[in-house]
Amino acid sequence: MRHKDVERAERLVSKFFDGSTTLAEEKWLYRLMSRSDLPPGLRRYRPLFAAFGSMDAGRKSGKDMAAVFRRSVCVSAAALALILGVTLYADYREESMLARAYGGSYVIENGRRIDDLRLIRGDIEEALDEAGRMERQLGTAGFIKSAEQDVLDGIGDADMRRHVEEMLNE
Repeated sequence: MRHKDVERAERLVSKFFDGSTTLAEEKWLYRLMSRSDLPPGLRRYRPLFAAFGSMDAGRKSGKDMAAVFRRSVCVSAAALALILGVTLYADYREESMLARAYGGSYVIENGRRIDDLRLIRGDIEEALDEAGRMERQLGTAGFIKSAEQDVLDGIGDADMRRHVEEMLNE
């Protein structure tokens, strides 16, 4: 091994331990330390540089990192497109469902007609709930009226019937 290479190696080993070597200098050291004709002063560093050199082999190159970055961007874009598509489809589906259920409905607020079903859906559902309550009450009232009439029809005595009728109307 040349004397110049040994001096350079000793200088770079010192620089390496100070943390001031460049990547190119480190690669040169890794290659040098793998040689069989190392002088005894440098041989003691061989295991250390072999370990560091093996870690350097696993490092990703700039091209590999660019490919990983591009792949990550593509995957992110695909996920975003999927989320956007699902959201748009859900909105479309809700609008279709509203149109089928409440198509043609509108509300007038402050003299202004509002027919956007998404805006008036709550008003429509509230009106339908109120109509259901009224229908149930009318059904109950009709049943009561029918029962009262059945009771009156069952009374044969006219005075008693008139007296019961007065009590029911109070």
